[in-house]
Amino acid sequence: MKKAKWLMLLVVFALVVAACGGDDDDAGDDGGDDGGTETTVAAGDGDMDLSGTTVTILTPETDTELENFKATFADFTAETGITVEIEGTRDAADIITIRTEAGDPPDIFVFPQPGRIGDFAGAGELVPLAADVQEVVNENFDAGWIGLGTVDGAVYGVPNKADLKSLVWYSPSAFADAGYEIPTTWDEMIAISDDVVANGGTPWCAGLGSGTATGWPFTDWMEDVMLRLHGPDVYDQWVANEIPFDDPRVVEVAQFILDMWGTEGYLQGGPEATAGIAFADAGLPILDGNCFMHRQANFFSQQWPDGTTVGPEGDVNAFYLPTISDEFGNVVLTAGTLMAAFADRPEVQEVLKFVASTDYAETRGAFGGLLFPNLNMPTSVSPTDIEQVFGGILASAEVSRFDGSDLMPGAIGAGEFWTAAVDMVTGSDVAETLARVQEVWDNLE
Repeated sequence: MKKAKWLMLLVVFALVVAACGGDDDDAGDDGGDDGGTETTVAAGDGDMDLSGTTVTILTPETDTELENFKATFADFTAETGITVEIEGTRDAADIITIRTEAGDPPDIFVFPQPGRIGDFAGAGELVPLAADVQEVVNENFDAGWIGLGTVDGAVYGVPNKADLKSLVWYSPSAFADAGYEIPTTWDEMIAISDDVVANGGTPWCAGLGSGTATGWPFTDWMEDVMLRLHGPDVYDQWVANEIPFDDPRVVEVAQFILDMWGTEGYLQGGPEATAGIAFADAGLPILDGNCFMHRQANFFSQQWPDGTTVGPEGDVNAFYLPTISDEFGNVVLTAGTLMAAFADRPEVQEVLKFVASTDYAETRGAFGGLLFPNLNMPTSVSPTDIEQVFGGILASAEVSRFDGSDLMPGAIGAGEFWTAAVDMVTGSDVAETLARVQEVWDNLE
């Protein structure tokens, strides 16, 4: 999980990004074996007649990304007779908890925080992968990705998609008109920001709004800056709770970002306004010339309006978020989602086997806008100019880490940390707020 190997392998995947679109962070094993990688669930049988069955999926994806997700199963349904019903909502992380507690979970959930797989598996809510499904997973994914969905030796999660987070979106024409070159260091990026302000513009735009997940864009900022200020070792210690949330280095990271955002004229609307700006809309002012830069992951490509061209010569493009010093090399923050089953039925395992397949990655990848961790996905699937940008960023990465909040216990990474992010950005004391997060973590059962 903490290894960079799988990220370096991503450069051979199809890093597919849409040219237009609309849509973007221990437990026991009561549900599986007590140790080995073999599961006790009956293997899905491709020869079994499963026509007329239905499998439900709950996902945090919405808008164009959701529609493409649904369309990916069209041929699968035609071939197997299994109907796949997908519900998408930005509040999925909260809804899955509510529905599970009510005894009404979906058949499959798309986990945006892999750390929560351990929570649900430990409570006996998840079903391990059938042997034939796990075989397909082993064929198509790096051990690091498989490890994200493994709890006490039993594999529950099927890797779904990957995200590259250390990106800054910008307008190539706006940069060219102002005479700016892509910054290769943090100081160069700040120099551009200062120049934009001096010329009456706004260098940055941001938004934290995401329904009940409001706050996560700031936690992403903290993770990226933690890697750049204090490096991967401290990052790993923080994520594993080996150093507390109110450690001076964590406090420094949050304050570093807030000082930047609070610089006169730097952030459109000021820091206090960001909680009320939807994540999906936060970068759009770039198109109107109302801001120059927006730090957000590759999946923001799906937020640009229809007709927006993405790439070095397009309306928008993205560059690597520069390092702050040379001490840690080129560091990259990544993320992704995994699917896991709450229902023990052969048709559910059959859906997961399809998701684990290269056919799934190719079919969904053809719609654009997403990255995939499938090792065997052909690089010829819908190549775009921006693909070369992302491929270069991944290829040059010397250190890579998975989104820290997504690996923390759900009550922290998908709860108190998000709340703390909003509180800090809107003016609460940083050290006191982070100490509150640590208190919650200390009191987890």
